[in-house]
Amino acid sequence: MKLINKKQTAKEIIGEYMDTILEMSITEEPEQITALELKRDGLQLKMKEKVKSIDYFSQNLKERDYLLSAEIEAHKDEIDRLRNRQRALDATSDYLNKILLPMLIEELGDENGVLETDTARYKLYETFGSVIVTDQDKVPEDFIKTKITQSIDKAKARKVCMQLVKDNAELPEGLTITKVKRVKRS
Repeated sequence: MKLINKKQTAKEIIGEYMDTILEMSITEEPEQITALELKRDGLQLKMKEKVKSIDYFSQNLKERDYLLSAEIEAHKDEIDRLRNRQRALDATSDYLNKILLPMLIEELGDENGVLETDTARYKLYETFGSVIVTDQDKVPEDFIKTKITQSIDKAKARKVCMQLVKDNAELPEGLTITKVKRVKRS
């Protein structure tokens, strides 16, 4: 039966390294200390290799992120282009339906406002259009719609919380902040 050599994760290597350091502090036998030092050195080399792998993977993620961002921008440009085409189609449709066809029906249609062609029958009729507000201050309250949007200013809250933590002061109710570890690659 063949055993599969499973690669250790960074977490497993660090755990084994910490166990080895602990064993070194407890052990008093010189042969065991020498063996543990060799094991520790080997684990340090493994950790350095893991860091190289993680760095490579991290850079690969950044490249992928850059490519996705570029693709998103390309799609945004395409969406803008398509929206412009859609607006142009809407404007053309409005011109046909609100100006050109009514004018043609008035000129070429019968006395009832009807124009028949080989493909369609057009009838001119009147209806109410959109309401035009001439003076907003004089419009009765019944027609006023009020919208209120509330959101938390997280940037301001973070800034205030960081300062309060530095001053050993109490944080505002409903807010908390913790320190997190970040890595800076240079």
